[in-house]
Amino acid sequence: MPTIKRECIEHIRAAADLYDIVSSYVQLKRSGGNWKGLSPFTVEKTPSFFVLPEKKFFKCFSTGYAGDVFRFLELKENFAFLESVEWLAKRYGISIEYEEDRSPKSYSKNELFDLHEEAIAYYRKKFFENTQIQGYWKNIRQFSLEVAERYEIGWAPAFDRELLFLLRKKKYSEEALQRCGLFMESENNRDHLKPRFSGRLMIPIRDVQDRAIGFSGRIVEKKESVSKYINSPESPIFHKGSVFYGLNRARKFIADRFVIVEGQLDAIRCWESGIPEAIAPQGTGITEMQMNLLRRYGSKLLCFMDGDSAGQKCALRIVELSFKVALESQIATLSEGDDPDSLLLREGKIGFDRLKRESMIQFASRVLLAQGREATALEKEAFLKKMYEMIHLSESEVTKGIYLDELASHLNLDRNAIGSDFCNFCGDGKFVAESPMAQPQREKKKETTKLQTAEYDLLSLILRYENLGKKVAYLIDDAWISPHEHGQLLLKVLNEIRENMWEGLQNDSLVFSEPEINELFSILAEDNAVEDYFNAANTCMRSLCMNFAKNKLEDINKKASQQRKFTRDKNSLDNFDFFKNLQDEKIRLRQLLASCPKVEA
Repeated sequence: MPTIKRECIEHIRAAADLYDIVSSYVQLKRSGGNWKGLSPFTVEKTPSFFVLPEKKFFKCFSTGYAGDVFRFLELKENFAFLESVEWLAKRYGISIEYEEDRSPKSYSKNELFDLHEEAIAYYRKKFFENTQIQGYWKNIRQFSLEVAERYEIGWAPAFDRELLFLLRKKKYSEEALQRCGLFMESENNRDHLKPRFSGRLMIPIRDVQDRAIGFSGRIVEKKESVSKYINSPESPIFHKGSVFYGLNRARKFIADRFVIVEGQLDAIRCWESGIPEAIAPQGTGITEMQMNLLRRYGSKLLCFMDGDSAGQKCALRIVELSFKVALESQIATLSEGDDPDSLLLREGKIGFDRLKRESMIQFASRVLLAQGREATALEKEAFLKKMYEMIHLSESEVTKGIYLDELASHLNLDRNAIGSDFCNFCGDGKFVAESPMAQPQREKKKETTKLQTAEYDLLSLILRYENLGKKVAYLIDDAWISPHEHGQLLLKVLNEIRENMWEGLQNDSLVFSEPEINELFSILAEDNAVEDYFNAANTCMRSLCMNFAKNKLEDINKKASQQRKFTRDKNSLDNFDFFKNLQDEKIRLRQLLASCPKVEA
């Protein structure tokens, strides 16, 4: 299954008339040089959807969606990228051209999706051929065979090579077999593949577009030194830090919240118990990318984790990220030793509905403060500092105030004192408040050409001018880049360039999340062209370099001040070495400022 030539995709993109395609769904009216209409993605009374014919982009201010003609069809018709390419090729009478060579990259992501569908069918067949495994499913896990059929549950026989033979017989490329994650190279012979999943219950993982991207394999017998779960490894189509199990199903049922559980079988139990909005992460780690993905579909989250310490730790991480991405989260409290699967099996949805719900602050105080006795003043101080860190992650000053109100009420402390303490904490160097320049651009962008950060400027330049990216990528130091939204996007683009994977912003890229793709297309849609883009890039790099050096010098001065204040023996050898190291670091930073790298035209 060869890859469509990139030149062919660009030919189809150029030939497709975005106005022609969009006007089939939206009534558009002239607005200057652009077209304007009601959003095709949501219900609104005031038009906020724009088509920019010169750039061949659209931008929807209601939903934040942005992109080209391929992306419009992906969003409106739920097409995969290649489906939108094929649909447009047929509409405009363009023949699709495929790559002929079989280089290491000569497999397509579409081939990997198809390959996983074949694997799902194979594992399901093996499940229904094995009465012992069916017995485990029915008697131990207490699910029906209809449930197994409904959720595509499979079985990977031990040391089985039949799937590999089947896929080769169906002419899947060797490169796809090596990259799909279903097989591993033999230790003695790299050309010899062996199955990654052996003797495990197989749970398919699908992305939000219902495409098969990986598996989670669960053991059916407890064995020491054997992992309970093995997930598919990172691959061109599977990135566990940006995937939720069941999100493809749950997003269709979301009303006011998602319910997040720890494992896939917990999620299946929820679905069968009348909680269709349940999802599960891949592993216990929750990432900011995953939380931002949920934010796209709703603003509320109910954390329904196991009652043990690992479950509490995971819930605490969700709470912290909820402050950061503006999700309103609650925690359903389970007793220690209980989990969603056992509770729902025992009591059904009634038991779930009866569970006590805690707010983020209530849960954090229960977990972080001493239980069974009055917390000491020092314990309360440590807890408040931790809460201040979390609350400060929120972008809204109003929201921060609401959280501080709840915190003061919950701890029975004076609200003014809490507010003053919070302000002092944010300015004492332990958690420095972000400047307006460094704040993520989460609100709707106004129609303006003003660029607000050096990271944003540099990202905009690299997206627009193809020959600039490689020059910047090998000169800039990643440590100069701030960890806010546009800084993270810039780092991802630079890393793709360094790995020779960057071909410009493409709809079929799996490196970027949905919100990131919207933001990148929004940047491209803006009128930010400059005449001397090499000089503009150098200005950005100089600014980043200076900010990095300035912050480092401030840290050095603080360290020096603290050392002088608290060191008793100021003439000790350790004290001498400490200040000498600080001085050497100052010299390196000044040298950096004097010779900040520049790109040459």
